[in-house]
Amino acid sequence: MFAARWKCQKCQLNTPSRDCAILWQVINRTLSVKSHASGLGGRLTAIHTQACLRTSSVNAVRFVSTESRDVSAVRHAKGGLARRLAVSIPPSTSSLFRLKYALLKNRLFFCRGIHHQSKHSAKKRHVTSEAWIVPEGHDTGIRVYNTQTREKSRLVLPHADLVRWYVCGPTVYDHAHIGHASCYVKFDIIRRVMQEFFNIDVVMVMGITDIDDKIINRSLELNVDCRHLSRKFEAEFWDDMAKVKVLPPTVLTRVTEHIPQIIRFIEKIVEADYAYPTASGSVYFDLTKYGRYGRLSPQQLDGEIRETHDTDKRHARDFALWKAAKPGEPWWASPWGSRRGRPGWHIECSTMASEIFGEKMDIHSGGVDLLFPHHENELAQSEAYHGCAQWVNYWLHSGHLYTKGSAEKMSKSLKNTTSVQQLLLLYSPSQFRTFCLLSHYRKNVEYSEESMDRAVSARRKLKSFLSIADAYIQGRVDGATISEADLMKLLMDTRGRFIAAVADDFDTPRAMEAIFELVAACNQALKHKSRLPVGGSARCPGAMAAVVAFIDRVLVALGIQFSHRMGVDESRSGLQLGRTMDSLTRFRSRVRRVALGAPLHTAPDASETELPHKEVQTLTRSQRAPLLAACDEIRDDLIYYGIQIKDRGNESFWEYSSDSTLQQDQSNWESIVPESEAKDATSDTCSDTGKEDS
Repeated sequence: MFAARWKCQKCQLNTPSRDCAILWQVINRTLSVKSHASGLGGRLTAIHTQACLRTSSVNAVRFVSTESRDVSAVRHAKGGLARRLAVSIPPSTSSLFRLKYALLKNRLFFCRGIHHQSKHSAKKRHVTSEAWIVPEGHDTGIRVYNTQTREKSRLVLPHADLVRWYVCGPTVYDHAHIGHASCYVKFDIIRRVMQEFFNIDVVMVMGITDIDDKIINRSLELNVDCRHLSRKFEAEFWDDMAKVKVLPPTVLTRVTEHIPQIIRFIEKIVEADYAYPTASGSVYFDLTKYGRYGRLSPQQLDGEIRETHDTDKRHARDFALWKAAKPGEPWWASPWGSRRGRPGWHIECSTMASEIFGEKMDIHSGGVDLLFPHHENELAQSEAYHGCAQWVNYWLHSGHLYTKGSAEKMSKSLKNTTSVQQLLLLYSPSQFRTFCLLSHYRKNVEYSEESMDRAVSARRKLKSFLSIADAYIQGRVDGATISEADLMKLLMDTRGRFIAAVADDFDTPRAMEAIFELVAACNQALKHKSRLPVGGSARCPGAMAAVVAFIDRVLVALGIQFSHRMGVDESRSGLQLGRTMDSLTRFRSRVRRVALGAPLHTAPDASETELPHKEVQTLTRSQRAPLLAACDEIRDDLIYYGIQIKDRGNESFWEYSSDSTLQQDQSNWESIVPESEAKDATSDTCSDTGKEDS
């Protein structure tokens, strides 16, 4: 191995002191020659670089081949890298060579350190990322996309079947919008997947920001107290989350309830020389003292430095841990400057998460808009406080929600939002959750009438299948010849596909695709009625019940509910209502069959007194029409009470329904009945009443 010899070419210092050079961590896996120079099996590894803090220049990057001693191969690799980066490298037979700064900017390897920012070179910086430390412990069998590594990794938990998860909550200064709802519903789905399908106990902590610049400005705008404003919108937020079936966090924390802890947190960072107070009473994190900034979002650091009004900062990129109080603002006593101030935004989550989990947690999540600078700053100040190498093992970020035709995310600051309350005037909570399930949590998604219609249609397909499957299981309808063995095999395959999908970074679109393919296959079997008698060997209600039980369990676990399958019928009153509706539906079905001139016999063990078929046929058209009209009338009346009677051929059954799309549901249901059978059953009997099969 090449022995590095430190000597800064600018200041001629021979030691790697803190004042002139930064040592960069060796990461073997980042420069695979295979990906840059074809035919070479070796690996080039960055050993170190030299950086002069006094002149803000990077002098050299040195490489050595650790897996190949072939000098010609090393020369070939150097040439390949040079061509790739358009950087000239002097030819040499030695394994040691130099690359220009362009090599670093192309991020071919991750290093450790941060380049000093001087007044004359604020835009010339060198920021890198450190290798991720693979956690040790229990392998859950789940692979998650870690924002820090930008790749999928196995979810390994130090404590078996227990995940410690912090999620950034909202800043409560306005109504929650569907961008918030989309983010929290998607993380709620992930939480439910871990709990229900992998038996993992989730300890989820959510932090509510109830003091912030936006809250202060809004309170001044409305001339109300900050505390009252934040409490009002926080209560509204929880009400909205309950409506879209988001489970409450295990632990809820608020910034204003953690002010003493925040002050102690900042004091320790100042003592460790990672932050500095100013004369005005503000405290800033000193990024020149922290050598690992940019691990979550290195691409963000290539942009321009944003303008700031904080003139007492030492460096442009330093961020506030504590803000000195301004006239008219809420404040808390502090040990710095004017002795009055309030927390900065980023320090809040670090303190509250550390109060619950200490110096290590498994998952930290939030919207992708929080990645930089919020999460990047959280990471820096937390590791500076704890003195640890890795505060969070896995970073998860959800994609943006966009409105149709807009290139910008939905945001309160952009005034392009749709509130959760407005959403629920148009769609049910389960329809919105279905919308979230049909897109991957990391992907940006467009909210539009068309995208919601797809979710509504998908949910309707599931509901229609469960209704007809229940009727098949109970013997009220028949189906084609169904092989029980084939159906059970299809069910087992679907279970395997579903679990494999959700275990692969919680890929709910692929998981739901498996469910819909199972539903489609079962619908095909139920669509083509068998000519065998009811109760014959072709029926397999047990296997169909297993399919229904699996789909029911999946939907309930994911927070998707249908009103006719909810717990109302488990109560005493619900049970009585169910029995009453069963009797009413049987009576209506008999009357309707008489009016249609169809046989009354429906099951081998039917005990009702049967009218001979020939006597039914003697009823005249004028005698049958009032009976059909009465059947239609009672069906239509019950709709207003949340009960829907559905007719399938000569059979009828009922279900609870609170949807506003009952007519569409009925149309979907009847599409299962073969057209030829519908014509046979209703030939010249329904012409007087157009609603009969509507």
